[in-house]
Amino acid sequence: TLCDDVEVVVSDDGKQLLEVYNACVIGTEKFLHSQSKDRVTRPRLHQPDGTWKEVSYDDAVEYTAQMLAKAKKPLMFGWSSTNCEAQSVGNEIAEITRACCDNTAATCHGTSLIAIQDIGIPSCTLGEIKNRADRIIFWGCNPAHAHPRHMSRYSIFPRGFFTGKGQMSRKMVVVDPRVTDTAKMADVHLQIEQGRDYELLNALRVALNNEWLPDVVAGIPKEKIREVADMMKSGRFGIIFFGMGV
Repeated sequence: TLCDDVEVVVSDDGKQLLEVYNACVIGTEKFLHSQSKDRVTRPRLHQPDGTWKEVSYDDAVEYTAQMLAKAKKPLMFGWSSTNCEAQSVGNEIAEITRACCDNTAATCHGTSLIAIQDIGIPSCTLGEIKNRADRIIFWGCNPAHAHPRHMSRYSIFPRGFFTGKGQMSRKMVVVDPRVTDTAKMADVHLQIEQGRDYELLNALRVALNNEWLPDVVAGIPKEKIREVADMMKSGRFGIIFFGMGV
């Protein structure tokens, strides 16, 4: 995992989290939220007046079973934070009730996984990136906010076996229509026009082959496209991280 050095200190009776070490703000909150006063720990039923009423688990299960039994075409959505055993039971219920199952990958990296299954992907470990990668592209993602420890542990700042000078050993390119905090750190920021990633990708392939390019592609001057292509060609080990912006 990205953060395999996180430490959590619990009370002597094991009922309270006291400290979280080495985690970012997002990771720390994931742990501390478990004992938040606002956390919902019991089933609640929506009332006609718009309020929520706590009910027992038996009542909640009975209500849900009746709702699914009466439904003509139920949708069972979610599952991404559910363990495998619960997902298996959920699929059995879906078969019985003829429900449609979907998960959060539909609005996340589901399309990425389909592309990888159909076409394949050249991949490596984060450890290899830390030790070898000297050309980094962040395409449609902002790790400075979404994954705060990504750059400090693996991709940009750490000193590896073949990247002994850390950030000075690497070149960083960001492709994003917005000037994000990640983009501000880049050696080159390709501020692409929204929704024209495919055109820019093809232009980079053309530039890598030293073929003709129009003056501007997806809002990016051809000189800048060739600069990035030459930068990637001159590196020993390149990696592309892509996010939901693609």
